[in-house]
Amino acid sequence: MSELSRARAESEHAGANPSQFDVLVMGGGIGGSSTAAILGQAGLRVGLIDPLQVHAQHVAAALTPVISRDDNVRARLARLGATLAGQFWGQLGPAVATPCGALQLQRPEGAKRVVDLKAQADAFAQPDWARWVEPDEASAYAGLPLTSGGIWFPAGWLVRVPQLLETLQSMSNVTVRRSAVHVLRETASGWLAQDERGRPIAQGSTVVLANAFDVLGLLARSGLTEQLADCDRLPAMHRLAGEITLLPAQTVGGGPRCVVGGDGYVLPAVNGWCVSGGTYVRDAEQAVCSQAGRLTNLKRAQQLLGLGVQAPTDVTSLPGWAGWRAVLPGRLPAIGPLPNRDGKRSGLWVMTAGASRGLTWSVLGATLIRDQIEGRESVVDQVLSHAIRP
Repeated sequence: MSELSRARAESEHAGANPSQFDVLVMGGGIGGSSTAAILGQAGLRVGLIDPLQVHAQHVAAALTPVISRDDNVRARLARLGATLAGQFWGQLGPAVATPCGALQLQRPEGAKRVVDLKAQADAFAQPDWARWVEPDEASAYAGLPLTSGGIWFPAGWLVRVPQLLETLQSMSNVTVRRSAVHVLRETASGWLAQDERGRPIAQGSTVVLANAFDVLGLLARSGLTEQLADCDRLPAMHRLAGEITLLPAQTVGGGPRCVVGGDGYVLPAVNGWCVSGGTYVRDAEQAVCSQAGRLTNLKRAQQLLGLGVQAPTDVTSLPGWAGWRAVLPGRLPAIGPLPNRDGKRSGLWVMTAGASRGLTWSVLGATLIRDQIEGRESVVDQVLSHAIRP
């Protein structure tokens, strides 16, 4: 039995005397698991609490860097996030993450949100990080005949999400609790996580809320909404449903060699399947794979890769994965401490609202939280950390 499996088996039911950790992390997604792993590497004992491994069918995802003409705060944050993630993932091996590069193709005239990518790349003027390529060079990077040019990002990554989470959750000093936290209670020994029946799950001096949109729900259930009084961003968080679709690699010419994006994206093949995504659904009651979503993702793949995509005869048979995105206006995450009303730190931190760039923010956010908890000088400067404050 692996260390992770043993931890899961031993923690099916929390005892009356909950285990004490230095840090409790709520949420076992990409942000929460990255935070747990990096805090564990720093020598802190971490309890990672999440009832389900919701990303089990999320075969792969991509990190594609972001730029702007004036290299604004969002672009600088994204570049730092991609750099830190690449350094960290490089230690985990190619079975987890692969630096394959990414293309952001120019959208055709008449499409929504058209930006002149060549002008953007030229104004950005950092060709080692991002540069315009014509269709022939783009095709060479993708290994498929593309009809559009775009921006080439050498720092793009393909990430196998289940393998990433398994690796992060198996790292030293991380213990997984497969439970649903209903409330947090402040005690003399720190923060106590309890289930719906009031049973203790685990306790920690510090808590990182990395449970996506349920950050707001957990604070409300715990009677801690006053923690939001001095937060000028977090209360505006909302959620959007979305899905990815898996296409047989043979229907897309074996799949691109790099990430190909534009309106949606198509990823290199993983185990014979190429991920095409991802949709955004407002006001959804559930995050589910749908016929409309499959057709949308298939159409996007056809538009990005052209005639190389063969439509399956039975689209309903295409597998996929659906989930929720926690989103804030401006699409920057919320990462940092929640203050008490008297301005002191409460021992509560948040790591949420990754929107569609959770991979980009994951290691950056985990690093920022680690540095601030330990009082280190952070690689995330004050201007950038202020932009993502809760």
